Amino acid sequence: MKCDIAEKFLGENGVSAVIGVILMVAITVAVAATMYVYIGDIASIELKTPTVQMFANENGDRLSVINTDGEVYWDSIALRSTENVTIYINGEVNATAGEMVIADTYYNVNDSMVDGDSAHVLIHGSDFIDIEANASTTLSDITITIIHDDTGIVLGTYAFSSIAIVGG
Repeated sequence: MKCDIAEKFLGENGVSAVIGVILMVAITVAVAATMYVYIGDIASIELKTPTVQMFANENGDRLSVINTDGEVYWDSIALRSTENVTIYINGEVNATAGEMVIADTYYNVNDSMVDGDSAHVLIHGSDFIDIEANASTTLSDITITIIHDDTGIVLGTYAFSSIAIVGG
């Protein structure tokens, strides 16, 4: 009798092939849906555009950083000028310091523009951009545009009625 009960419950009967296929398809669909949701979340991450507030100081031909909202690095910033000028960040433009920016050209902030070893440094509230003219006379009506390079969004546009020549 014991043998009959064991054969009845543990016999050679198994799940039918149809049920097995349905279970495998259901598991595959569940795994695919989970992967789609997970990968979709990763792909939809958007870059946040930082805020960098500056003040244009007409007397010193300088843009002074007032405030930033987090970790913004100088090398994630680009700039454009309406005239040929020399730019130097956190230092005074002179005959050996600064980088010439050609009018209406997009420039990423780089190591030679920053007073220090690397442009990959955080922007702080005490930082500034010194701007001098690359001409024999003082330039007038110049606009400097600051752009977040990672997103291409303009962070600010600053107008100067005049900018003195280098060393002037």
